[in-house]
Parts: sequence; C-alpha cells; structure tokens
Amino acid sequence: MNYSRWETQFCEIIAVGDEEGLAILHLNTGEGKRVFEISDQWVRDDDFFSEVRTQVDEYMAGRRGDFSLKLNPRGTDYQKKVWLALTKIPYGELATYKSIAKAIGNEKASRAVGMANSKNPIPIIVPCHRVVGASGKLTGFAHGLKIKEELILHEKLMGIYHRLFDAFGPQGWWPAKTDFEMMIGAILVQNTNWGNVERALNNLNGELTPQRLEKLSEDEIAKRIRPSGYYRQKAKKIKAFLDWYAGYGYQIEKVRARDGETLRRELLGVNGIGRETADCMLTYAFEKPCFIVDAYARRILERVGLEMPKEYDASREKIESAIPRDLVIYNEFHALLVQLGKKNCKKNPNCQECPIAKRCSYKKKIFV
Repeated sequence: MNYSRWETQFCEIIAVGDEEGLAILHLNTGEGKRVFEISDQWVRDDDFFSEVRTQVDEYMAGRRGDFSLKLNPRGTDYQKKVWLALTKIPYGELATYKSIAKAIGNEKASRAVGMANSKNPIPIIVPCHRVVGASGKLTGFAHGLKIKEELILHEKLMGIYHRLFDAFGPQGWWPAKTDFEMMIGAILVQNTNWGNVERALNNLNGELTPQRLEKLSEDEIAKRIRPSGYYRQKAKKIKAFLDWYAGYGYQIEKVRARDGETLRRELLGVNGIGRETADCMLTYAFEKPCFIVDAYARRILERVGLEMPKEYDASREKIESAIPRDLVIYNEFHALLVQLGKKNCKKNPNCQECPIAKRCSYKKKIFV
C-alpha cells in the first residue's frame, strides 16, 4: 500500500491506496473516535496520489462538488451498499439516516445505516458528513463534530456562492475608479445608500486624492459630502483616516505589505472606522480578504438557515473558517450578496425569482 499526506484548510489529510484504488482518506483532526496509524509496510508516494490531492484540494477551494476517482474501500457488502447511497447525496444538501435506509430498501434500518456511516473509510469523497439526525441535529462523526460542521457550512456557503455567481455573473466590485475612492466611499456609505454616496463623491470630483483632500478644511469636506448624510461626523472620520494613511506616505503598496491582522487593528483604532468599514477597505483596497458581515449578508445567511452569532467578529470568523481564503471569492461573495439583497432578499422578499430559493428555509416558512 502507498500513502501520502498533506495539509488543507481544515486539517491534515492522509490518503492510502494501491492500484486497486483509494482505500482510506483519513481526516487527521486529532478528534473523534477514529483510530489511525501509518503502517511501517506502507510506502510514501506523493506522486501516486497526485490526482486524489488535486481533486480534494479543488473541493476545499470550493471548485469541486463531485469526484471522479477510483475507490476501493474495505468493508462488508452492506457497508458498501450504504456508502454507495451516500455518494448520491448532492453537494451542499443533507440527508437523514432514515432517508438513506429507505434509499437502500429498508426504511427501518436507520441504526444499521448509522453504524455503516461511522465506518466509512473515505470521508468527503463518500460524503458521510452530509448525514444528520431526523431533527436535523448533527450526530456523531468519526473525525469529530467540529469538522463535520465545518464541511457542511463550507458546502452550504460555496453552494450559495456558485448559484449567485451563475445567476448574476461577476460583479467587479467595489464600484470605484481608484483604490482611494473606494476607501472614502466605504466611509461615506455608513448609514446611507449608494446613490447618496455617488452624489457626495461627485462633489469631490477633482479633489479625490489624499494629497488634495488633506488640503481641504473639515468644514469644506463636510459641505461637499452633505448628500451622504451625517456629513459633519463623516468629515471628521475622513480627516482621521487621512492622518492614518499619511503614516504610510499615502502609498497603498506600503499598506498592502503589512499583515491583515495588524492592519485591521490599526484601522479599528481610527476614529469612525468600524468593523464593517475596516473589512471593506481590507478586502477591496488592501487585498486582505475579510468576510464583510453587512446587513444584507446577515439577513440572507440567517434566512437560508445559518445560525449567525450576534457579535460581528464571531459571525465573520465563522464564515471565514468555512470558505477558501481567496480574495476573488471574498470580493465576489460580498458583492453577490448585496445584489441578492437589493433584488430579491429584501425585508419583504421576492422569493419567487430568487436563485437560492430552493435552499432557503425562510421561503419555505412564508409560503407554507
């Protein structure tokens, strides 16, 4: 037997197999009840598992939902029958033990299905993590409930992302001509809509560089950004932001050279820069991916059934733990959620034309 091991976003993975196919895919979480040791008789051969690694990494990156690998799991005929049924559960969806029992011809065999599920040697590819209890509650997982929850959340979020992308196409956000305009726009959009921001930005036409804006008095800035509302407070915020940005010589590449956590702490120390504004700047201007938990994102994700913590950072960290740390995905995901929030998922939603309506528990509730 050959084996290979590599790190992924969620945990180390160890693959074991031979010419007959992949026999084991161990999620080395250090949790759960699965006992696993690498045999002295196995030979490490990373090249042998290159296709396995490619497809698993594509799954982790949110670019793959199905696998095309030769499998050779060791188990009884009954276990293999259950494992085959597991491969029929669609990406991003969940099944119950009872539904799997029914699929293999014995609706009363939920307990036996659960036992076979727990013995599955090739998780993710044979997606045993998609099976939950009758109430929807997460039940035991050989590699620990934490990674089961992360994998389910990963698939749900990336499923939403791909459906929105297919429906709306690339958004090309942020709607700004320059990085600096983006930063100022992120301040101006606080507590108002984008139409008012555009009018304020138009009033700054010709002055929208840090060097020119710093020469304007706070009162002059306030007059020009009046359409954005709260213009006196926002003028103070802009001046405070300029003071911070001046520390980098107004050179965005110097800012980008800093690590994201340090930049976030600095931005949150600037008067008037809150978490959402900081994350917008980090993602769209400074190329440090942060998931932006704005009102649209919270509303949509709660309506599709995600339990979102009340605290902003707890919500952000929950989402970031489940999706690939890919700047393009972070940019597009936020913009796509904004588009959905404006077009369909309003306070009074238009569910009939929503591209993720089939995944939405809120739609099911209001149309019962």
